[in-house]
Amino acid sequence: MPDTPERGTTRDALAIPAFRRLYIGSFLSGIGRWMQAAALGVLAWEISGSSGYLGAIIFANLGPLALLSLVGGSLADTGNRRKILFLTQIWQLVWTVVLAVNVADGEISQNSLLVIVFIIGLGQGVYAPAFTSVIPELAGKKNLQAAVALNSMSMNGARVIGPALGGWLTSRFGFAEVFSLNAVTYLFVLVAIVLTTIPPASAEPRNLRDRLFGGFRIAFKAPQVGRPLTLMSLFSFFCLPFIGQLPAIAEVNMGIDAKSTQYGWFYAMFGFGALFGASLVGTVLLQARRNILIRLSCIGFGLTLAWLVFLRSITIGYFAIFFVGLFYLILPTTLSTYWQEHVDENIRGRVAAIWVLSFGGTVPFGNLIAGPLVDATSLSAVLYFGAAFAMVLGAFFRLKPGPVIGEEILSD
Repeated sequence: MPDTPERGTTRDALAIPAFRRLYIGSFLSGIGRWMQAAALGVLAWEISGSSGYLGAIIFANLGPLALLSLVGGSLADTGNRRKILFLTQIWQLVWTVVLAVNVADGEISQNSLLVIVFIIGLGQGVYAPAFTSVIPELAGKKNLQAAVALNSMSMNGARVIGPALGGWLTSRFGFAEVFSLNAVTYLFVLVAIVLTTIPPASAEPRNLRDRLFGGFRIAFKAPQVGRPLTLMSLFSFFCLPFIGQLPAIAEVNMGIDAKSTQYGWFYAMFGFGALFGASLVGTVLLQARRNILIRLSCIGFGLTLAWLVFLRSITIGYFAIFFVGLFYLILPTTLSTYWQEHVDENIRGRVAAIWVLSFGGTVPFGNLIAGPLVDATSLSAVLYFGAAFAMVLGAFFRLKPGPVIGEEILSD
């Protein structure tokens, strides 16, 4: 399918009350989630001092996306999406309180932390594909790219504010306080869900196979959907382990304390760069060719990640990680828009499940492997490989156009 000549702007998407309400609620909740993510990495490094354990924490946090995204995608196409969103947020709120209570005395075992973080992630594993499928319907087809870009901007705006705030709160108060505040921020998105009318699911898959695995069949049969998912999977698995190793990069390469406010700003600069990259896709680059954006993102990411790994100065490191974030977020924002333009609302949830699996579900497995490799070789060796792999993807991978598809593709 050729690129649409006229696309709605971010202003057009935000003019829709239902989209705006859920967008603002998820942004405020996202601040708390990124506060907790940054604090978890520091806590994991503090109680273990091991890159392998950092990888395990990332797996516990994001692994449920791999385990439950197919279930979440099926429910998004066939179930009560409003109830799904609400209950999964309640689940995460309750278990975040449990986490805060367990670290309140300043002591928590490595295994206990892994288990609680994994349980919290179960809620996100179902929530993420449902939320991904709802956002385009609230914004409307014309505003799809703007909505996807805004959603990326929200996530990365939270990634700017959350880690900076989390780093300051952790150094001034402690981990329990950060986790407790995150629990409170779930209320913002819960209120937004209650006040928003969410369109009901309209698909009626014929059997359990179509409910759970229809997304894979769609991706296999339709390259205009399958190629963006394949590229995101490869990039996430081989190139994104650096995210889980940020505390190690800070202490080993930059010589700063991962529990300091300085580290919070280091993490925030990554988010600020990602926010800027997503905003470019939604504004300046709105009409740009997708294959050019992919090449720019992958090659730019590889070069700037290699630069970051080479550096030993936190002052220059702030600039390097900003550009890593910028190029990194151009890719998923572009790919997410592309596949969503090629599916209708009857199959979006199941394809969204594969997207969540490709974007978030492969990251924990990459980190689970990268952590021990770092311990066995070196931090720089593993990250340089990821940088080189990104540049190879940028040089050779291309998208393929095609028509908009729906449930009928599963009957072929």
